[in-house]
Amino acid sequence: MNIIEIKKSFRTPDADNYPELKGYSREEIYAGKMGPGGLYLAAQMSRLLKPAPGQRILDLGCGKGTTSIFLAKQFDAAVFAVDLWVKAEKLYENVSKHGLENRVIPLNMDITEPLPFAPEYFDAIFCMDAVHYFGTSPDFWRHLLPHLKSGGRLSIGSPCFSAEFSESALANLPEVYDDGTDLWPDEFSKYHSPDWWANIIEGTGLVKILDSNILADGEIYWEDDILDNLARGGDEAAALVDAAQVTFRQPGIPYLTHFVLSAEKI
Repeated sequence: MNIIEIKKSFRTPDADNYPELKGYSREEIYAGKMGPGGLYLAAQMSRLLKPAPGQRILDLGCGKGTTSIFLAKQFDAAVFAVDLWVKAEKLYENVSKHGLENRVIPLNMDITEPLPFAPEYFDAIFCMDAVHYFGTSPDFWRHLLPHLKSGGRLSIGSPCFSAEFSESALANLPEVYDDGTDLWPDEFSKYHSPDWWANIIEGTGLVKILDSNILADGEIYWEDDILDNLARGGDEAAALVDAAQVTFRQPGIPYLTHFVLSAEKI
């Protein structure tokens, strides 16, 4: 596959399937992106969240705050924008440009450490493109979920593999997934299947899973991310590597896509 073929064959999400983003430009959909999907993924995640106006949402791993701004506008909610890597000053600057400084509270903190929030403080928890960095242990969910109200919703959207790797597949990983760099140990090895995530989270006994499935546009998010990177002047050699990863198909080997999980606090 070459760059011409990528630009010709790779897909972008159908805007008609995302009424929440009517009036958004492509630049706004991908503003401050720190993973594939942009606000397309956020819109999918928001559909089962449904907080009432003024309720509190924890936007966990919010990056540069684009999802927090979207949630505040979409639900007229108070959004606590939490990220470890992006400083609160930068989050506040981005939020202020949208006139939402009174509805989005920027916080720079490590969510795995003891939290300064009261029990059952949040009406909803939203986590996009970040859960694999800190949420692979049941202990994390036992630490976090007590801060969600009974009946409150948890929404997770993330890159994933279509299934878990078998022992034989793990022993013979294709080079596109394990190229000798930190790609597999630091990233892809944490992209578990939707069922894996559902079992980890529901196994705490604190929530019931409402939905946990691969998205119809899950593969398209990867393709469109590459198209967007190229449109922004991204490196073509890197785009070819990424394209090989997202188009890789081999019998018995899971492939890259995206999922959304929705759960309700018991």
